[in-house]
Amino acid sequence: MKPILRLGLVACLCLSASALSAEEQKRQRPAAPVELGQVKQLQISPTVMVSGTVWSQQEAAVPAEVDGRLVWVAEVGTQIRWGDPVAKLDDTMFRLRVAENRAALKRDTARLNYLDNELKRIHQLSKQEFAAKSQLDKMQLDRDVVASELSVSRAKLAVDEEQLKRFTVRAPFAGVVINRSKREGEWVTSGNTVVNFSNPSSLEVRAHVPVESVGFIKVGQRVDVQQGNQRSTGVVRTLVPLGDQQSLLFDVAVAVEGAQWRGGQTVRLSVPVGDARQEIVIPRDALILRRTGNYVYRVGEDKTAERVDVETGIASGDLIAVKGQLKAGDKIVLRGGERLRPGQTVNVIAGN
Repeated sequence: MKPILRLGLVACLCLSASALSAEEQKRQRPAAPVELGQVKQLQISPTVMVSGTVWSQQEAAVPAEVDGRLVWVAEVGTQIRWGDPVAKLDDTMFRLRVAENRAALKRDTARLNYLDNELKRIHQLSKQEFAAKSQLDKMQLDRDVVASELSVSRAKLAVDEEQLKRFTVRAPFAGVVINRSKREGEWVTSGNTVVNFSNPSSLEVRAHVPVESVGFIKVGQRVDVQQGNQRSTGVVRTLVPLGDQQSLLFDVAVAVEGAQWRGGQTVRLSVPVGDARQEIVIPRDALILRRTGNYVYRVGEDKTAERVDVETGIASGDLIAVKGQLKAGDKIVLRGGERLRPGQTVNVIAGN
């Protein structure tokens, strides 16, 4: 065999062996564990992120309603139900006063009962002409005077009983004591703050939004709230239509739910700055960012990964609009795509 033919044959055999080796390696490469997401077509709005602070919608500086010396104040951090005591004042003198007024009411009631019976008796005697009319008139007058005194005693007792209740300072709503302005043994006057009270389960985020957002935010609208890995949605509760003339920022309050939020916590709101429009969107976590371009991995029925280049558009919360060879319903790799290679088999561990 000629040397040139021999070299060509050797080269072909080497290339074939190399190709078979690569194909064999591809088949032997283990399936990559991935979590799948889905491409969707939704209406989303362009948004910007603004900082906000979590506050309780229900906060109160709970005052004393009467003068007196404090004998008990709830500790900071105490969970208290609506209407339960948060502080108590010494009510000894007032309880004695109430007892005195109850005794007076009982006395006046007895007098009135006696005079009612006497009035009936004299009325019968007057009919039989055994009693003078003047005696009947006087008895009627005495009876009316005592009835009036009884009404006064009843009113005084009602006032004092209501006043006695005010020696116990009660929670205006369910919540927790966050500060004690007064302590046991201190004298307070009516109107002095005793404790600061807050409801940690009724929260809102207060933030300043740019003027560009005002026309696209409406009361009742849902917006995304996030802080680190914690994410949820809130509902716009109020929007102040007048902004600061220097900063051109407007106040907005967003009601939030969930045990992950705490009063005083700083969070970020995703607020719209444009009209909503139909877009092909994917979860942000599915996007792989590289200097050469952005792409995602689509997974077909044969469980192999296909690289699809995309251009990113507007973002809204966890979603981002993309342009590329994707359509609604496509399955894409949500997590685990960083080490994937085109054509590699995947093992779906989450998603569908």
